[in-house]
This record gives sequence, structure tokens and C-alpha cells, in this order.
Amino acid sequence: MFLYKFYMLLFSMKIAVCNCHSEINKSSFQAAKTQYTITKTGRLPICINENSGLTSAWQENYYWTHNDGGGNTELYMIDQRGYIFDTLFVKDSQNIDWEELTKDDQGHIYIGDFGNNSQARQDLCIYKHKNNNTEKITFRYADQTEFPAQKRVFDCEAFFWYKGNLYLFSKDWSNKHQTKLYVIPDKAGDYSISPKDSIFLKSPVTAADISPDGKEFALLSYGKIFTFEISGDKIDFSKPKSCIKIGRAQMEALNYTSNTDFIMTNEQRKIYTVVRNK
Repeated sequence: MFLYKFYMLLFSMKIAVCNCHSEINKSSFQAAKTQYTITKTGRLPICINENSGLTSAWQENYYWTHNDGGGNTELYMIDQRGYIFDTLFVKDSQNIDWEELTKDDQGHIYIGDFGNNSQARQDLCIYKHKNNNTEKITFRYADQTEFPAQKRVFDCEAFFWYKGNLYLFSKDWSNKHQTKLYVIPDKAGDYSISPKDSIFLKSPVTAADISPDGKEFALLSYGKIFTFEISGDKIDFSKPKSCIKIGRAQMEALNYTSNTDFIMTNEQRKIYTVVRNK
């Protein structure tokens, strides 16, 4: 226990002093020109002890979240204080390693059961849920031929829905720090996916979301938020915008609360808002 606490202390200190220099130099990001105010607003209850995903619920200022791998196959509706207002059971599903949530414009919730730290999974899937009905989208990485893979690049904890497709962002554990973009149709089926684009991000990506107006998307990493402009409905890495230094502990979930602001959570159950100053 002492060694674990010591490791987490060192990890938190590393995140606290992180900066955007590498991404600015190698990936053409700009340091955030506008300052942001980061405020702790609440804490998740102990029953959500390893929160990992976040998406907007039906009501304004409420969000769905869930536990990481091995948790119950349930979603919890929370507010910014972390109070639970509802629980949604996801039938016909398993929580092997749930990592992320997103929602489409028809009210379907997508649950990413695609955590793959071991690089050995051959059962990666996304659950599509609405009105007590669950469909299954299964997939594999076309370029993964070993299980477990020697190259630790076949992990994912981040995705969002946009106009009929799901956009997945890899969590690269190698020393190359290349985040890859994959695209999967939002319909039930079995897919083999190949990277559509890649970009250097020094910190592993743990969450993603798209702004309500569809003009930008954001990736969350340890200590930083990266934003990208969307032009002509094309989701790719061609228009990097800002690197926002947040410097908090291991952040795991992110959701836009407006076209400029965010809510995020970490593995220590803390909830924060990230608000752009006027």
C-alpha cells in the first residue's frame, strides 16, 4: 500500500508539472490563448469507485457515467456534485473493460467495452443501447496479428459519435506517442478497422468528445486537453487548435458542457468544470 501511494504521489507530481511544449513543437498546437478556470464541483459516491466514461443525459446539466472493468453493467445519472439521480441497467451486456460513453442524436447511448491494456483482447466491442434494447458492434484492429501484441498500441479509451459514425482514438503505450484515429459505422456488425490518421501526443488519450455545435472536438490526456477544429464535417487531426494545461490527477472522462467549456472526472472520483474565461 505504501509503494502504491508513493507511486501515485510521483505520478500526480509529474502531471502537475506537465506542459504543452512537445505538442506545440511537434504537432502544431497553440498554447491556449484564453485562460480557463478549473473548479472542483463535487465527488462521485463510493459505488462509482473507478469512473471512466461521461456523456450528457436527457436533462441539462446531468450526465451518464459508469464504472471501469469488472463493474456492474449499469449507467448512473449524476449532476456536477456527483449526486446519483437514476440508474440504467444495460441488458445483454458485459463489463469486461468499459472505458467510454457517447450518445447520438436519436438518443442511443454507446458504451465502449474496448479497454485493452494487456494488448491481448479479441472480443472488443461497443454496446448500443436505447429503450431497454442493446445491440452489439464488434471490431478488431486490422494490423494486430499477435495476442498479446508486442507493440503496445492497440488500446482505446476514447470515442465519440458524429453523423452516423463512431470515432475512436487510441491510447499509445509505446515511446512513439502516436495517437491513431479509427472510424466505425454506428450500426450493429463486425468490423476490421485500420487507422485513418495519427498525431503525436506525448500523454496517453483517456477520453474524447465533440462540441454541441459540431465545430471542434477534444481529447483528454493526463494533465492536458487538446482541441481540434472540424472543417467540412471531416474528423481528423489536420487542424489542431489549443493545448489546455489542466494539471490535475489522472483524468479519465470528459464532456462538453457548452461549445467552449467542459466537465471532467478522475480516478479519485473528483469532478471538475473547465470554464473559459470571458
